[in-house]
Amino acid sequence: MTQDDIIRAAFTVWGEDLYRTTDLSKLAKALGVTKAALYRHFPGKTSLLKAMESRFLKDYTAWFKPRIEEIRRLETWQDRLFLASRALTGYFARHFDYLVYCLVRLHGNKKRYTLDMETVERQEPFFTEFVSMFPPDQSYPSVLVMVSITSIFEAALFCKRRYAGSFSPPAEEEILSLVESTGEKIRRGLGFDREIVDSLLYDRLEALGGPDRRRFAPGDPLLAAAAKAIAEAGIWKVSMETVAKCSGLSKSGLYFHFKSKEDMFAQLIMTEFERIAAIVTARSSLSAKQEERLYLTLLSIVDYLNLRPEILILLDWLRIRRLKIKLFVPEVLNGIFAGLNFKTPASESLQENAAQWVLFLLVALLMRCLRRQPAAETEEAPAAGMDDRSVRKLYRFITLGVEGWQGPVPGF
Repeated sequence: MTQDDIIRAAFTVWGEDLYRTTDLSKLAKALGVTKAALYRHFPGKTSLLKAMESRFLKDYTAWFKPRIEEIRRLETWQDRLFLASRALTGYFARHFDYLVYCLVRLHGNKKRYTLDMETVERQEPFFTEFVSMFPPDQSYPSVLVMVSITSIFEAALFCKRRYAGSFSPPAEEEILSLVESTGEKIRRGLGFDREIVDSLLYDRLEALGGPDRRRFAPGDPLLAAAAKAIAEAGIWKVSMETVAKCSGLSKSGLYFHFKSKEDMFAQLIMTEFERIAAIVTARSSLSAKQEERLYLTLLSIVDYLNLRPEILILLDWLRIRRLKIKLFVPEVLNGIFAGLNFKTPASESLQENAAQWVLFLLVALLMRCLRRQPAAETEEAPAAGMDDRSVRKLYRFITLGVEGWQGPVPGF
């Protein structure tokens, strides 16, 4: 048994459980060795996890390096971005273990949302060179980030479907089809009419049914206490004792309201989705135009999650750790997307997962905001998140794709 054998097994064994635990005993059992045998190669779990990060970075770099020259030769940054997204989507569709690691261990860490950049620049300076191929994007979110998140979403959705039940490696034709459909989504988004998107009166829409803190305040105090406890500890680590302490109840009193921790979590998520759906319905109904309704939908969700960071953290947990189940999506959101007039060859796949894509993208971007800045705890100063300017940029990417950045961009 070599260090390489242990690292490879760790990606598989811990990844199967979505890194719920990183138990060396479980890893040793899978390898058919004793736990002491692992310590002869790694002094502890921390050093093994660090070796896993280095291995992921090394293999990821080896995949991208040969494509850098090809990307560099393209004339426009949009074409460079399309080719980079194809490489990213294809890579993770082929390497499910790395996809899980990237989502859960790297992007799923509440304190960080990417690789340690000092490590990246020290070990693989080509990443810095890669980013320099694209124009500086000072406003948040950058197009590069939105494209990367979309590529990862499509690869994750592909893997959920492909590996459901029993494992069977995808055929190359399936991967190429995924790469093409993802590229079309990144290129054109939902395929809206650019003239209509350009002509939207964003200021007027942002003033319609704006944030009302009374509507966004926590409802059921017991569920609010559960949300706070789960957000702080995580759904896998939080205990009923912790929730009881936060709520001021005894543990037995808590079981009077919930059958189990899973039941509590399910009630909490469904209640929050119902609240979000009600807010979206009320605000989006202020316009009959599909382009305006979609923008009002984005504003409603962003406003709610900006003011309820604990719910954002729960949705992020669902986004990155529930690869093996269907993501809950409020019917009102599915209804809004089902009624859209898609104008792209990829319309069938877009109609199928548009709501999931937008929620995945939105929660990922909001979590980046949450990690990058300290949260404000006072009622008067809620934690900062995405502002209206950022929502406009996200909306443009969703509706027009990267092609929406060619030429002047009205309203920015």
